[in-house]
Amino acid sequence: GGQDIKISDERFEYGRNFANKLWNASRFVLMNLEGVDDKPIDKDKLTLVDKWILNQLNETAKLVNENMSTFRIGENAHALYDFFRSEYCDWYVEIAKIQLQDPELKLNTQRVLKYVLDMSLRMLHPIMPHITESVWQGVKSFGLGEDTPSALIVAKFPTYSEELAYPNEAEEMNLVFQTITSLRNVRQSFNISTSATVDVEVRAEGREKEIFKAIESYIRRLAKVNNISYAEMNAPVPPKSATAVVSTSKLIVPLADLIDLDAEVKRQEKKLEKLTNEKNSLLGRMKNEKFVANAPKELVDQTNARIEELTVQENVIKDLIESLK
Repeated sequence: GGQDIKISDERFEYGRNFANKLWNASRFVLMNLEGVDDKPIDKDKLTLVDKWILNQLNETAKLVNENMSTFRIGENAHALYDFFRSEYCDWYVEIAKIQLQDPELKLNTQRVLKYVLDMSLRMLHPIMPHITESVWQGVKSFGLGEDTPSALIVAKFPTYSEELAYPNEAEEMNLVFQTITSLRNVRQSFNISTSATVDVEVRAEGREKEIFKAIESYIRRLAKVNNISYAEMNAPVPPKSATAVVSTSKLIVPLADLIDLDAEVKRQEKKLEKLTNEKNSLLGRMKNEKFVANAPKELVDQTNARIEELTVQENVIKDLIESLK
């Protein structure tokens, strides 16, 4: 007999939302392709982020072809979703908006935007045939070079190419993303205005220090950083500052001119009090011999794990309060 397949409304919503993302992101790209030619990407004029997105596209093509050869269609859907939504839309398109303002970078940025969108649509076509065909016809109208097929369904499927492998640049951009995410988290944690610029002191060594120096322009533009300085890893942390850890490096953000330090200390002390009360309650429970003897082992283990987690959080907030004074 047949086998029932589970269907949930939530999965349909995921698909609908991704289709909307695909349509809107593609529309933005197409709106910004005015004046682009049909020449290949100029590899001599690629920026760091250009090389990163081409590398990620290349790795995705490799994974997609491997999955297709073993009929892992579900894994392909996840891989393409992650690449297009998170890497192309959330990161590259946002940075491309900056590059499009630079007359020297605009044309090649347009070529990269168009190429990556073209290849993405080709890989997505077996999964989302109708919307990808419709969008691709728009991409095609801007020229795709010689031997352009009439329809996406007969277009050559992307494969891995050594010419598009940029592993070193991918490593550098990953540090960019980690840094930007960490600095945004600092802003959120301390309620720093999104319009305010911050200064950052980088504590890195060896290869990572070299990468930080190479990516300064991206950090400044994407995290609204004004001054970037460098210090030794073991140098004392300045008072009234926040610390973020990125890979094996540290970022120090002075807070004195950005927030009300006294109010922030009080806010953190309230958080600390709440954590301490919860921890003391759990410690009291663990000191109760009847509870330990009668409770399921799983509950006892969970309680001990939560106590350890609260202790770590307590220490983090204590260090934070100390650094703000």
